[in-house]
Amino acid sequence: MTGFADTLPPRVLEAPEPPSQRRLPRAARYALTVLDNRTGSTPPRPSWCTFLVTYRCNARCTMCDSWRVKPGRELTAKQIADVFAKIGKLDVVRLTGGEPFLREDLVDVARAVVEHAQPMVLHVTTNGSFPDRVARFVDALGEIRQIDRLAFMVSLDGMPPEHDENRGQDVTFDRAIETVRVLVAQGVRVSVNHTVISKRSLDDNAAIRRAVEPLGVDVHSVLAYSDSAMYSIKLRGKRAEHLIVRNGYPLHPALQGADVVGFVERELVAAERLRLRERVGKRYYLRGLLARLRGDADPKPHPRCVALRSHLRLLPDGRVPVCQFNTETVGNLSTDAFADVWRSPQADSARAWVDACAGCWAECEVIPSALYTADIVRGLV
Repeated sequence: MTGFADTLPPRVLEAPEPPSQRRLPRAARYALTVLDNRTGSTPPRPSWCTFLVTYRCNARCTMCDSWRVKPGRELTAKQIADVFAKIGKLDVVRLTGGEPFLREDLVDVARAVVEHAQPMVLHVTTNGSFPDRVARFVDALGEIRQIDRLAFMVSLDGMPPEHDENRGQDVTFDRAIETVRVLVAQGVRVSVNHTVISKRSLDDNAAIRRAVEPLGVDVHSVLAYSDSAMYSIKLRGKRAEHLIVRNGYPLHPALQGADVVGFVERELVAAERLRLRERVGKRYYLRGLLARLRGDADPKPHPRCVALRSHLRLLPDGRVPVCQFNTETVGNLSTDAFADVWRSPQADSARAWVDACAGCWAECEVIPSALYTADIVRGLV
């Protein structure tokens, strides 16, 4: 339920290549990946990985059940190194959760990912409740911070009354803002994600922007979905097809009656102040969101989904789900070879489901799809 327009790689893409492409220039490899995705031919190796390092969470959000999920098995840093060695090079790796900083070994996890995936962007999503741990993490990963490969997104739900009521006493607004200050002081690329969960949350958007403006931090806003197969206990391991609608947008119930169309129109204006890389992705996402909120018969943009193609999701125990709204799994990379998972009958069947899917508009799915089909060019103008 978070926005990721700022995860776009900072330079020309380098898609992980099969042996036949190893001597091709980076741009040519990306072009072949785009061609594979647009035609639906042999699935390319993944270029973008969303890795849930843990389900554990110290927040008690009303729009997410992650904190209710039994933690279960979590791969060790050594096992994570083995998994990412199987996957190979990636453009972007997102470390998310749950709350990633509940893992005491997160530095070792990140180092394992960096060593084997060599991502152009290592993106960490956090609720901002552990500013001291965040500071130590950044210090430990100074080598990638210095070359602008490390990025953070800190989540807010509103100003203190709304945010603290929703997230609980361990995950306060003030602590999240302190984490943002720490990251700014350390020279790390950081943005705030405002998850709009209610009418009061929507009304808080301008105040959130004012609160972080002195820090030079961008605010990215997303409208909360009514549910998710990734973060809902009752839908976990299932297909949440009722949440995937071609026309419209399944808003969180607390947003019913709010002026969401007007809000998104204002967000589009605000997006023009972002830096080019962030502006392209945010403009793309917001235009598609607006079309769906308005109920357009044929909402645009509408990229071909690259779930289980260029976008790989990885659960804490190494299993590979289809996407945020279909958490059936196709294999486990901690126990099986990459090819046995990626080209398995289960994966092929799941891709057929993806190809027939009406298409969600969750930003964490939309941006990789836009990027690796080249439909992102719609956001340039």
